[in-house]
Amino acid sequence: MHLMKHRARVFVIGAAPIAAAVSLFACSEDPIPSFAETPDGGSDTPAPSVEAGAEAGDAGIDARIPFDGSDEPVSCTSKPCVVQLVAGLDHFCALLEDKTVRCWGNKQSDAFGPLEGDDASSVPRPTSMGLSNVEQISAGGHITCARLSDGTVNCWGGNWGNELGLEPPGADYGPHAPAPVVLDGGALDGFARVDVGTFGTVFAVRASGELWSWGDNSKHVLGRPRVFDSYMDAWLGPGPVTYLAPGVSVVRAGGTSFRGPDGSAAFAITSDGRLLTWGTSNHMVAYPGPVPVVVDGLENVGSAAVTQANICAVADGQLYCWGKHGRLACTNSPYATTIPVAIRTHGTAAAQQVSLGISNTCVRLTDGTVECCGDDTRGQLGRVDGDGGAPLERSAPLLTPANAFTGHAVQIAVASRTICALVQGGTVQCWGNNENGQLGQGTIDIARHPTPVTVRFE
Repeated sequence: MHLMKHRARVFVIGAAPIAAAVSLFACSEDPIPSFAETPDGGSDTPAPSVEAGAEAGDAGIDARIPFDGSDEPVSCTSKPCVVQLVAGLDHFCALLEDKTVRCWGNKQSDAFGPLEGDDASSVPRPTSMGLSNVEQISAGGHITCARLSDGTVNCWGGNWGNELGLEPPGADYGPHAPAPVVLDGGALDGFARVDVGTFGTVFAVRASGELWSWGDNSKHVLGRPRVFDSYMDAWLGPGPVTYLAPGVSVVRAGGTSFRGPDGSAAFAITSDGRLLTWGTSNHMVAYPGPVPVVVDGLENVGSAAVTQANICAVADGQLYCWGKHGRLACTNSPYATTIPVAIRTHGTAAAQQVSLGISNTCVRLTDGTVECCGDDTRGQLGRVDGDGGAPLERSAPLLTPANAFTGHAVQIAVASRTICALVQGGTVQCWGNNENGQLGQGTIDIARHPTPVTVRFE
């Protein structure tokens, strides 16, 4: 059977230990749809039929050219120098060149753990988390995790869905200081990466490529059987993702688990560039269930992100989004899109990294520019003027360039209504909401901030 790039439907289902791994292959000629801006820019126009969409190459990127989706490394010219930037629901954390971590933003969700002598609701300036020898960080919701040089993982924040991997598993609403993730009383090691989901999930990849998970499995998002039948006792400690097909090597993963009607969704990027999804969401998962299945038509995937309503991925330098809210998927449609839709970017640069928040979707391009869609009530789209100087709308249903940002971004991180970029050289610039000090200036206000400011680390 001939498999055509961007047209092939390939399903790889692994269900161990429930059943032996099964591989199914089928072909179709269904193209991936592409949404273009309507002439009047109207947001009430129904979504074009997915049957009439354009090929991915028609969206501005030639999919035939091999694309390097790896992040651009930071060349430190500033002191201190930031080498990685991540965002949770309403807080940001930075990994510095000296392998320490500093965080800032909203403290009310217990995202910082207990800070001695500080009863304030916000941390408006980067604050040390007291860790050293950190190699990589990840944040989501109210949780941040750090992978250390010895292969162990430390997590901290509000343990609302057992994201801290407690032993025995459980959830609570108190602040937790950084502590190692443990199993059978001992700290786990051998991890090459950790990824915190939007809510209730943490995934970690071992050096062998084996994927592990812990958190809230009430909506079957951890890729493992529930230990208890009870809906309220579905928290799991760290363990391998057993429903993944044998031999599949993973480089990173992510997910979200909500106990409401939106359900759950998780993804994993394999070492050969495929995207797997699973969970109970009918909008984000083509075959809802706990078994990871290959997303049809996406190859050379380098970046992906998911919220409770939408999922996006960058494949071969092209951004794709789908899910419950079309406008947050940058499709200029209020309707759900349940299959990957090629999203048009501006200019000729390729998409390289996507980041999602509850109000915005942003993509970083290979030329260091940033484009976003979604809400703009706090200036988080980073726009200083409209076309021809026209007043700006307080939202954008399509990707729009953050023209107020003039730096060269190497990473982008999206919180609820604040966006930050790691700028080449090692500084961080943020724009949008500063209600809880998310701009990292040591101040708090409720004004719109469409113009980026540099975070103050000293």
